[in-house]
Amino acid sequence: MQDVRWLARIDTAGPAGPLTGAGILISDREVLTCAHVVHGVHEAEVRLVAHPDLPPLTGTVALRGPWPELPGGAGDVAVLRLREPVPAQTAAPAPFAPLHRWAGPPAPALVAYGFPAGHDTGLSSEIRLTRGGFRIAGELVQLEHEGTGMPLSPGFSGGPVVIAATGEVAGLVTAALDTLGVPRGPDDRSRPAARLGQMLPAEAAARYVPQLADRLTGAALPAHAVRGLRLLLGAGPPPADPLELYRAAVGPLGCPDPPSRPATLWDAGWYLLAEVPRPPHGPHPVVHFAHHVAEAHTDPALRDGLLDWLDRHRDTAPTAGRRRERWRPILVEITPSGAGPAMFHVAVAAVRDGRIGAADTRTVPRLRLKHAVRDRIDHELGRLEPDGAELVIFSLPRKWLTEPVHGWARRRTDYGPLGADHAVVVVDAQRRADPAARRQLELKWAPLRAAAGTLLHQLRCTELPDGKRLYHRLRPPERVELPALPGPPRGAPYEPLLAAALRAGVPAVLWPGQACTADHTHTRTCRNERFLARLAEELADVAPADLPRRVRELRHEAEEAADPSQHWAAGLVLLWEDPAVLPGPHRPYRVVPTAPPPHAAGPE
Repeated sequence: MQDVRWLARIDTAGPAGPLTGAGILISDREVLTCAHVVHGVHEAEVRLVAHPDLPPLTGTVALRGPWPELPGGAGDVAVLRLREPVPAQTAAPAPFAPLHRWAGPPAPALVAYGFPAGHDTGLSSEIRLTRGGFRIAGELVQLEHEGTGMPLSPGFSGGPVVIAATGEVAGLVTAALDTLGVPRGPDDRSRPAARLGQMLPAEAAARYVPQLADRLTGAALPAHAVRGLRLLLGAGPPPADPLELYRAAVGPLGCPDPPSRPATLWDAGWYLLAEVPRPPHGPHPVVHFAHHVAEAHTDPALRDGLLDWLDRHRDTAPTAGRRRERWRPILVEITPSGAGPAMFHVAVAAVRDGRIGAADTRTVPRLRLKHAVRDRIDHELGRLEPDGAELVIFSLPRKWLTEPVHGWARRRTDYGPLGADHAVVVVDAQRRADPAARRQLELKWAPLRAAAGTLLHQLRCTELPDGKRLYHRLRPPERVELPALPGPPRGAPYEPLLAAALRAGVPAVLWPGQACTADHTHTRTCRNERFLARLAEELADVAPADLPRRVRELRHEAEEAADPSQHWAAGLVLLWEDPAVLPGPHRPYRVVPTAPPPHAAGPE
């Protein structure tokens, strides 16, 4: 079941009589819906579906799209502004899918939520994209009902279209057509019954609702750069025709004009960010666009603001567009030793060209473990080639994965812990030794290689699934979400969830250093759930292959704080394993070098 604390029902009393639609909470005071749902009215009644006992909220229409002036139903979007903000413990803004994720490949299963007649609390409808469809009016996507349940119908307008596997919003329903039960005359026998609908994708809605772009990932530039440009482009009237500025920006690339003429600078700039790919060489065309806007502007403040933005983002690209970090890994394997209950076997080796080098192995007592490991890591660091970033990988028994190895210091005189100075991750030794699990890990990495950001599956303290449900949610290779636990997986309830995630083959799992201590009978949120929300925001523009780098930066930020223990990222742990970085211990298709060559079997 999906968490839909962001889903709203909208009731209006328009000129044509009462009308019911749906809406999506996009901030603590803003609800996204269709323009035709609030047509002819200035206020609407908003009810949060997850809290039917709460009194309705009043929303004022703050923005209307250009519907119905545009042909084909385009621009059918509006924003309601609530009189009072919604408390975080009551509802949260909807999570949005990365740009164009709804299109696949493969095309994901979709679900729409709405409030058809007679169903005041809402229903869902299984839908899919029409195969081989096209963009209607340059922005809308045709949907078809799938299955035997509720089809799209009046009451779904403004409702979310959700990717079933992740619960992320891909767009909103703008139209529905269901003629299956409509009586037909003798002349209509050749006309088949239809169960169709239309979706306005989130990236198209952001043309008319600029602040929505702040919640979308996968654009040509990182989210902070998009937000800065949005504020600058919307701060004044266009100094020139937005379409001509767009054409000057794409210039030699030969990109076609947008489907409809851009009405604002943001309209043209967002089309570049969302629809035009980055060229193989040189900056993205949106950088040229910002430069042309700055040159044409007569407002000194806006011109200086755009030039400052260009100085900071001229060479900026999302993680998927720039070269990945080239890692120089050091593998640290720690296992219990048979020499005694407090003795451990330690092997430290550098990884070069996909091969694990000769390991320095020794048996050390528990009291000297940190010092011995740091000494050997320092020795291997001094031998690494300078053309890559250090990555320290601890391969640990599962019960040791909660050991804060990233916080180890060799001695008291060390200024920084290991994880703030170098990228440090842990891997599960049990999974690493399982060839079948290794295969599943490789399958899970396949769609993640090209991902521009990291999508977290946040496991909240108050809504924990059982291990079996989590396993089946994460197992399919095409599902790219990575789980984030609300506490260390030390015993129940989080350790079984970690085991399920590892069995499903997920490449990465994250968790905080402290367990949840909140009494959730009196509060719906806690420090650890706020940790998950902040972590999802920080990693939205970080490719999964670059997670070790970003986690190291967050640990460094925590160490710079006045009280590192109170920083939101204190104790952050990253379990991360990439077969392209750390080779497996198996040789399933080769003869072991020390074994005798195989010979043909013969009669004894």
